Amino acid sequence: MTSGPWKFLASLKLGLGLLILIIILSIIGTLIPQGQAPEFYRQHLRDFSGLILALDFDHLYRSPLFLSLIFLLLLNLLFCSWLRLPAKFRRLRIRDESLLASGQPPAERRDRARLERWLSEDLLQLAAAFKKKGYRVRTTGNEDKKIFLARKSRPGLFGPELVHLGLMIIIAGGLISALFSQRISVALTEGQTEKIPGQTFSLRLDRFTTEYYPDGSVKDWKSLVSVLENGQVKLQKTIEVNHPLKYRRLGFFQMSYGQDWDRTELGLEISLPGVGTRIVNLKAGETREAGDNLMVKAPGFIPDFAVDEAGRAFSRSPEPANPAAMVEIMAGGNQVFVGWVFSRHPEISRYQRSTLPGMKVNLKSFSAPPFSVLEAAYDPGASLVWSGSLLLVLGLLISFYLPYREVRICQRTGQPPLYLVYTRKNPAAFRREVDQLLGLTGQKGSKDKTDE
Repeated sequence: MTSGPWKFLASLKLGLGLLILIIILSIIGTLIPQGQAPEFYRQHLRDFSGLILALDFDHLYRSPLFLSLIFLLLLNLLFCSWLRLPAKFRRLRIRDESLLASGQPPAERRDRARLERWLSEDLLQLAAAFKKKGYRVRTTGNEDKKIFLARKSRPGLFGPELVHLGLMIIIAGGLISALFSQRISVALTEGQTEKIPGQTFSLRLDRFTTEYYPDGSVKDWKSLVSVLENGQVKLQKTIEVNHPLKYRRLGFFQMSYGQDWDRTELGLEISLPGVGTRIVNLKAGETREAGDNLMVKAPGFIPDFAVDEAGRAFSRSPEPANPAAMVEIMAGGNQVFVGWVFSRHPEISRYQRSTLPGMKVNLKSFSAPPFSVLEAAYDPGASLVWSGSLLLVLGLLISFYLPYREVRICQRTGQPPLYLVYTRKNPAAFRREVDQLLGLTGQKGSKDKTDE
């Protein structure tokens, strides 16, 4: 499995290429608004809407192209680790002919006598010297061959593979999340109960409160909710930012809040010459009798009034920045007033029409019940992502702070000794350290290996 397609799947070039493509697509995903309706892209990204919708870039991180690249990167890491592991396990064996092959360069002639003496006469002293430095020592010998092996920080040998494993688990968790995660938004007013789609329980909002800073900005939202199942309250908890409710593998998070302007209660002040002033309280969409044969109706309410190019009224935002109510007044079956009345700008009358001279209508008060927006999230890959992240950090720590180090000295009968050192971190300094420990005068004969 070291040639052909397997070798290509394990290649560094493929891994780097996939990373570059994933980064480019991720940048594109930050530039293109995600999860919007097709009409949004046709209106705001007219020249690119066809390509965006065809490639599923409106949900880029779940698109077949993005998921395919992620899957290929997962295979690249898997095969890269798989091809490297046999050599790592072979290195742990004291008798490994691939590491002790006769093709390895022998030690310098002036150091051969010293190495031969270590193996033949001072082996116990050599072992003690390395053990004092924290190495684990193993020796073997027979008539044909003698081997001295000293090594420490063996977990560090598999640090890169542990990093790869962590990355693979993170990617697998991300793929599972992208394919099977669920996110459902639930908007509830106080006292309202909503059945959670695909579940056997409902959620009821018992109380919603908003906390403010002294300057008037929002500090926190809190939703006291009850989980109902078969008419019974199974759980009650206050949900706030960073403090979700967990129930049946679902997490309920506080996302935002608002006011239900469709249920706005209005206080209208109606003034008629010779009749006087009266206050009429009614809800948006309601009709109320105001006395003197007057019927008052409020067909609609807009919290932030604005007019588009076609002359149609709309709300620029859900905040009550410019509240206005549509009011219609009938007298004796005839319309005597119709138009928009403004809470903060009662002097505006160009959107009004009245048949009774001197008649004035003011919007004195308005209030709407608040609602809480909760998001129900089910993410089956989250635990894998966290586990992979821990393995990734552990692998990095092991690789940097517990680097594997190995010293091998071997000699076959009638041949000069072989002196091999191996480490991936600062091999030159490690070679000098071992040379000094062995009392060698030269370094050219030592061989440091940094990779298999």
